[in-house]
Amino acid sequence: MVEKREVAVLFGEFEKALKRLEEAILLKEETDIKRDAVIQRFEFTFEILWKVFRRIARLEKMDCYSPKSCFKIAFNMGLIDDEDAFSQIIDARNKTVHTYSEEEAKQIYDFVRGVAISAFKETSGKIEQYLKNM
Repeated sequence: MVEKREVAVLFGEFEKALKRLEEAILLKEETDIKRDAVIQRFEFTFEILWKVFRRIARLEKMDCYSPKSCFKIAFNMGLIDDEDAFSQIIDARNKTVHTYSEEEAKQIYDFVRGVAISAFKETSGKIEQYLKNM
């Protein structure tokens, strides 16, 4: 059985990953190395977040086994406001795994710096509130 403490610990890991993603985004120099670092940190942040949602779902006696199903539950619980943004986040994550081209990398990098980072931050605040209210 999943306990609140387990969710809180994993959420702490998500917050660390999110901070590291923000640090990479804020680097001054625009290089291929920065772009690749942002994309890798996006992947890591994404992976932790969907596992946070999976643990929350289990805590609430629900099951989800994929990012898409876990994000849907999180949306239904009010932990995600913009379902479309998270659908795009899943698509971007899938692209980083299955294909790689300079043009796609640039598109994903721009997406992460805009839509994804904002959605992650907003969701972080909602998860924090959820944990405080438990």
